[in-house]
Amino acid sequence: MVETLQESAWDEAVVVVGDVRIAVARNGATLAEQNGHASAAHGAAPAAVPAGAPAPAAAQALAAAPVPAPAAAPAHPAGAPAAPSAGPATQEGHVITSPSVGVFWRSPEPGAAPFAEVGDHVEVGDTLCIIEIMKLMSNVSSDVAGVVTAVHLDNAAGVEHGTPLFTIQPDA
Repeated sequence: MVETLQESAWDEAVVVVGDVRIAVARNGATLAEQNGHASAAHGAAPAAVPAGAPAPAAAQALAAAPVPAPAAAPAHPAGAPAAPSAGPATQEGHVITSPSVGVFWRSPEPGAAPFAEVGDHVEVGDTLCIIEIMKLMSNVSSDVAGVVTAVHLDNAAGVEHGTPLFTIQPDA
């Protein structure tokens, strides 16, 4: 697991096993799950790890390595498609929200062009971004045709279910 994380382009990792939570960051990244919230699919939130508490040997080894991958609890079972959860239409446009907890990716791979930029025209079904849930990549598609008027997050941002991702001004 550590090798896989080291070879990725991510700047943070959060691992939760039972009531133990290990979170690490590099390159000045702020941990996306600092508040210790777990997915509602798992019921309880993990216990907070006190600052300065001695870490087990495995956690120390993980923290010593430049570990760059977030791991969030899945909100959907492993093979289930994650349909986008669209917010209500507003004066500014139609808001597309995150279908689950995970990490927001604007492009299919590091260095590639984003799926959608402000000013782009999208059709129903066009991929807007990817939400990564424990190495499972779920495409978030547009459920309206129109022009992207806002991208609400930076690449690699941690998201919760319902986090606004894009605003689209629907075609007239």
